Amino acid sequence: MIRYIFVVLALTFVWCIFMESFDPQTIGIGIFMGLASIQFAGKHLNFEKIENVNFFKLVFYPPWLIMRVYMDAIFLARLVFTKCKWGVVEERVKLESGALRTILANSITLTPGSVCLERKGKSLSLLCIDRANADGFPAAMADLRNIERMLLKADMREE
Repeated sequence: MIRYIFVVLALTFVWCIFMESFDPQTIGIGIFMGLASIQFAGKHLNFEKIENVNFFKLVFYPPWLIMRVYMDAIFLARLVFTKCKWGVVEERVKLESGALRTILANSITLTPGSVCLERKGKSLSLLCIDRANADGFPAAMADLRNIERMLLKADMREE
């Protein structure tokens, strides 16, 4: 019950910020919209798929991922001016949660130098780019493993 009150208050606060007003009418509408949002989400969204994910452990993941995106963009910018190669690699991941595997696939696509082409179960097909003289695609695999390591912290089935 406390969780729902917190969620309604947080949604109301965001509503008031978006509406640029904290008058009683805006707060009342914000509370109503927060309650309607929770009702809709509980009725139409399947939360069983994410029940084994501790999203509180991912609080530092978005800033960390943004940092990785910029670091990989610098690597890729240097790579453009040298000889490079590309290829498709299929890699298995350790994540048990399908939601976290989806986040991993989207995150690896967001980072420059690799794109997730397909996700089947615990297997990801990646389109990668790396130095021509590199054995395989070590930069993309390092990115994949770093992202996976961050997401493993939130997988409660792994504990």
